[in-house]
Amino acid sequence: MVAALGLAACGPTVKPPSPPAEPEPVSQGTTQLKVAPAARRVVVGEMCPQGAGGRPAVAPLVMRAVDWNDTVTEVAATVERGSVPRFVVMGTDGRVAGTFETLGMVEVGIAQSVATGTYVGASPCTYSTSAGPKPGALDTRAEDPKCGPATRGCGIAVGELVNPGDPPSTATYETGGACLSGTELAVDIDGDGKIESFPLAGALDGTRAPAQEWTASPTATAACQPSYQLYGLELKPEPRPGKPADKGLVTVDVLGVIDLDGDGRREIVLSMKFPTVRSIVVYTATEQAQRLELAGEATSFSR
Repeated sequence: MVAALGLAACGPTVKPPSPPAEPEPVSQGTTQLKVAPAARRVVVGEMCPQGAGGRPAVAPLVMRAVDWNDTVTEVAATVERGSVPRFVVMGTDGRVAGTFETLGMVEVGIAQSVATGTYVGASPCTYSTSAGPKPGALDTRAEDPKCGPATRGCGIAVGELVNPGDPPSTATYETGGACLSGTELAVDIDGDGKIESFPLAGALDGTRAPAQEWTASPTATAACQPSYQLYGLELKPEPRPGKPADKGLVTVDVLGVIDLDGDGRREIVLSMKFPTVRSIVVYTATEQAQRLELAGEATSFSR
């Protein structure tokens, strides 16, 4: 599997059509998307083992309650009220690496408060080396050497919403994989065995921010080997006269392909590294697998 990740990380550079002068940092204010009332209610964040002065912390980023919401104050307030007492932290293989128990909220100098607490488990940059541990036994895991340089040892964390004071709830999340075929991201969104192919350049709009909609190509791309995470995919505009060729480079990492809200369609969680900021972006298919919508975007821990 590690070999497959390494191969995917060396994908070709993609050139979006006619971008403006410079890419802009990701901005808040995504249009809230309505979702099925019966869908799972969750907060999506990023857990860094040393995110709060050397202690484990989760930056809450995007929330799925009545609808998808990335408003910083609302997402943080939900965690602060005690509605997310536990997060599960995913490893590089899409299996749970550990659990984070929320104790409180602190400021660490980023856009939102972060949750502090206790983390029990392996590094988010590990993958399981066994088919599945026996009940009561520890999962044997190994380090993915490509993960650390890309994520600084942090990983996606998902916590279910509960009423404040209620015991934590831990759900099982269906995961999938993605791979780069030519200049398109190939992924099976709805688990029907058919690949949806999304042009990588389509993840950015004309203002060099995450696109509100990301539509699959009408025909599927050639087969490739999917993995839960991919690193180092490049979105690079044509160089302008007198500017360095790498000016405005946006590096994209796929941090997970996972059904967050339990509707049978997997979300895609991306990291977009702009020249001055790194943001976490969540895409969801609310109606059909061939059309992804921007569920939310937020700035996480500084790099």
